[in-house]
Parts: sequence; structure tokens; C-alpha cells
Amino acid sequence: MGNIDRIILFNMLYKYRYTFYAAFGLLFLVLFTLMFAVFSDTGSTYDFEQKATRLNGVFATYEGKVYAMVPSNGYYEVKGANAASFKVFPDNFQDAHIGYDDRHVYAGNLILKGLNPATLEPLGNNYYTDGTAAYYCSRNSERNTSLWALTEIAQLVGERIGIAAKPQSYWYPAVALPPSKTGYQAKEGYGIAVNSQQVFYKGLPLPAADPQNIKPVAVRRQGRADDESTVHYSDGKQVYYQDQLLPLAAHPDVYELHIEGDIPSRNTYLADAKNGMVYADGHAFDAKKAPYRLLSAALKHANQVLFAAKDGIYFYNAETEKVERAGKNPFVQNNFEEIAPDVFRSGDKIFYLSAGEVWGHKSGLQSRNTHLMSLNAVTASGMRHIGDANNRYGNIWQSGSRYFYFDDLGSSQLMPQAIYEVKDAATAQELATTENLSTDNIRNLLSAGRLVPAASEKLLSATTDYDNPDRKAVFWIIGGGIALTLLMVFLLRNKKIAPFILKDEWLIINNLSFKKYRIAEIEKVVFKIERAPKSGYKGKMQVWQTNGKASWFVTFMTKVTLMPESEVTVRAYVEELQAELQIHGIKSELVR
Repeated sequence: MGNIDRIILFNMLYKYRYTFYAAFGLLFLVLFTLMFAVFSDTGSTYDFEQKATRLNGVFATYEGKVYAMVPSNGYYEVKGANAASFKVFPDNFQDAHIGYDDRHVYAGNLILKGLNPATLEPLGNNYYTDGTAAYYCSRNSERNTSLWALTEIAQLVGERIGIAAKPQSYWYPAVALPPSKTGYQAKEGYGIAVNSQQVFYKGLPLPAADPQNIKPVAVRRQGRADDESTVHYSDGKQVYYQDQLLPLAAHPDVYELHIEGDIPSRNTYLADAKNGMVYADGHAFDAKKAPYRLLSAALKHANQVLFAAKDGIYFYNAETEKVERAGKNPFVQNNFEEIAPDVFRSGDKIFYLSAGEVWGHKSGLQSRNTHLMSLNAVTASGMRHIGDANNRYGNIWQSGSRYFYFDDLGSSQLMPQAIYEVKDAATAQELATTENLSTDNIRNLLSAGRLVPAASEKLLSATTDYDNPDRKAVFWIIGGGIALTLLMVFLLRNKKIAPFILKDEWLIINNLSFKKYRIAEIEKVVFKIERAPKSGYKGKMQVWQTNGKASWFVTFMTKVTLMPESEVTVRAYVEELQAELQIHGIKSELVR
């Protein structure tokens, strides 16, 4: 790149320097505004909390206006609502999110269009009608997925600086039902309503369902009466998951599994005992691998629900929405007996579950795991139950001179393993006989080393990996920055960009500062050659003025490159720069 090319490039940068400054300033302002919007307080709500008139748990009036609480996002003003005529239903739970005035019906702060408030009535199960139009409206707020992230950020910033309303990040989801000559009525079951021809779940039609016979599927739990499912329904012929028709025929041995553990119970499992099939959140397990058998319904020491088939242990991954194989089935002929919560006997071996999590230092939760363990050096036939820990926290077992605590607290109580070894007979006796034993007492035994993880072999693991949106955004930002840098290097590859330009009577530093020095006031320019941090060499330049002041050192390379440069190459370039300075009567020197 010759001197003329350098001057052209410099002139372009110098000419538009204020544009660069404005762009950087705008970027800084945007980032500052975003940080201010996210971290600043929206203002004190003390006056509102003290003076607002509560109509129920959702609606309130304050200074002549109506406000609605939308859980997860606070209060919203109900725009246009008439506070003087505003009413709510007597029920403060099921229908508390529905209000109406003399003109409109509201779900929280939003209008349910087409409903006549004068004839409005609740049907039950969160269905509402005015005799003509009908709606389903959930009493539980949900994330507004129709609101784009950039739109939400822009509205959030606008709210903080007082030029926009609060973004509708959450709402009470509502669905308008189709017109019906026979009207609608609520039926047994959560979110269910029917007319003469159709069944609806949360406002969505169940295909081919019989409105006369629809009812919830039973939830079976060992030793207790059946409950009713809130997501599985049957009309005696078909079976549904929410509004999805499942590929199985109804019969008495179709039921929902009751799961106790916190994390595992966040998904629902339907069992078809007649065919040995399982459906997780409406997703069918592989029929070719059936029959499936649930390992345990307790799962207090698990993060996944495990099912045993002849060729392996399977689980439903809620993140991928797929059924996955955790590993080989260790149970002989798939025969096993649960002798305590999450503890199993198969043949003459003892197996148990252990829960685990993997957290990144900055990335947060990376995965949750459930491990199937085999207890070492212990036979099932040699184990003897000797007592319970306060009859509800676990029980104590003995094998020869060794003692074991079978836990029933679980990972949510910081006891992630189903079996711990008790270090001495005195501790075993304490666990088995002490009255009013507390959970803290048991955890203290673990922290004191009197309870220790039992010596075991890990047979298999079920793992659910989690994507962290913040971590993904960081990767995109860093990756984008690297890609932009590489693109600039490619476009300017092997081109020389001098550390200064001599223009008219000035020496101008060739960076975004564009610092100018009058040539007549320059005493000398000092150059240095130094080793680069990793490899190769780099040049440095400093301007000394006749008034004794010196500039900061400016670092430069001989050309745009990612490759290290030799000392000889840098020295030759410095000599080239010195020659250019000499032409303009500027002294220079190369120092070590």
C-alpha cells in the first residue's frame, strides 16, 4: 500500500471522524439506557399499596382508575375502565381475574372483545359467556409469547423514561369459542367445557370427543384413592392429552402415574397397563420396546422418571421432547422390587437412585442427572431392617457389622442419594430410636461425616442438558465480534496503515483520536521496537514537542496481519517512516 493509498484511507477516516464519534456515543447511550431500564426502580408503590381500594385479589381502584395485578409482572392500569361502575365476581379465586364495567369485560387489564357485561356469567372451569359469545380465560398468567424480545426491550426503555406504557410481558391467556346455538356448559375436569357437539380443553377443541361422556382420567397413587388428572381425558373410547388425541383406545387400565419428586413431577405420564405403553406429555414411548415398567413413583432422589424395558432403561427428556435410553437394564429378567423409596432389590443385589446437577461458574445450570447405582459388597439377603428415622425421614438397615440409612427426604432437602452408610453403631442406634428427630439433625450427621455416601458402582445415568439463553447470547456476541474482526483483517490484509499522516503543516496520529501536532513545534519522534506479547515484534512511536511535552506511545504493525512479524521487518518499516519524517524536516530516533 503506497503513500497515496494511505492518504486516501486516512482522509476518509479523518473526514468522517465525527460520524465515528457519534456512532460510538450513540452505542454508549443505548447500552446505558438499557442498563438503566433493566436495573432502575420503576418508582415507589408505597402510596398505591396504602391508598388503593382492593376489589379482590386482582383488581384495585386508585385515584379514579382501575388496576389489575398480573402475576410475574405486577399491576397494570386497565385503560379506559370506569372505576365507578367496575365490578368483580364474588369468587376471589377461580374468577378473580375477570372484571367488568358498564361497557367492557376484562381479563386482567385486557378487554375480552364481544362480551356484553350486562349479561355476563361464569360457566365454571374459567369459561365465561354473555349468552351469545363465550370465552375461555385462564386464571393463571402466562408469558406473552407474541411479544418480540426487541419490542419488549424498547417498551421497557420507553416506560422507564416515561414515553411508553408498561410492556405486556405477561397476561391472562384467553381463547374465544366458536358460536354455538346450544350454548356451552362446564363439565367435570380442569379446563373442560362442552356444547352439544364438541368438547373444549382450555378453549381448544378435542377432535372427535363425545361431549356426553368426557371425563378426567384417573391418577393412581399407591395406598391412596385415585385423583383426577388435569391434562388427560377420555370419553370412554378415545384418550386425550390436553387437546391432543392419543393413539390408543380407552380401557380401565389407562391411568396417569402419580409422581412425588419435585423435578420429575413437572411432566405428566400416562400408562397403558394393558399394552405396557407409556406417554410422556403426549409423546409415546417406542411401542417396539414395550412393555415398560416404572422404577419408582417416589423419585425424591431423581431428576428424571425412569422406566425399565427388557433392553434398557428409558426416560423422557423434556428439553428435547424425546424418549431417550439411559443405559442397559441391570435387573435380571426385568424383575425388581422397591423395598424403600428409590431403593430396589433384584436378585441378591441392592440398587438405588441418586440425583445430581452440573452448574457452570458463569453459565448457570448446565444439566440435571439421575444415576442408577449398585451397592458394593452387600447382598440383599444379608440386609436386615432395624428401625425407622422418626418414622418418616428414612429407615435403618444392617448388613453384618455395617449400617445403612435409606433416605426419604430427597434431593430437595439436600439429601441427593437414596442410601448413605452409617459410620458407627451408635449413630445407627441414634437414628433408629431418637424421637423428634429433625431434618437438620440428619443433615448435620451428613456434614459431620457420620453419614457418608455408600460405596457403590454407577450403572447408568439419565441426563437432561439445558440451554442457557444468556450464555447463548454471549456466544453470539463474542462470535459476531470475532467474525467482524476477521472480516476486517481479510479486507485489509497485507495493507499498510501508517501510524501517522503528514498533512499540510500537521502530523496527525492515525487512530480514532486523530491527535494533531504542528510540525514546527515537534522536537523529535521517538521509535521503539518491542516483543509482542505472544510472538514476533511490534513498533511504538512517541512525539516530543519543543515545549517538553511528550505524547502517549502509539503501537503499530507494518501491515494488517494475524501473523507475527520479525524484528528485521519492523526495523525496516521504522526506517521507512523515519525517511518520510526527514523529508518534512522532522528529527527522529530509534531507541531500545
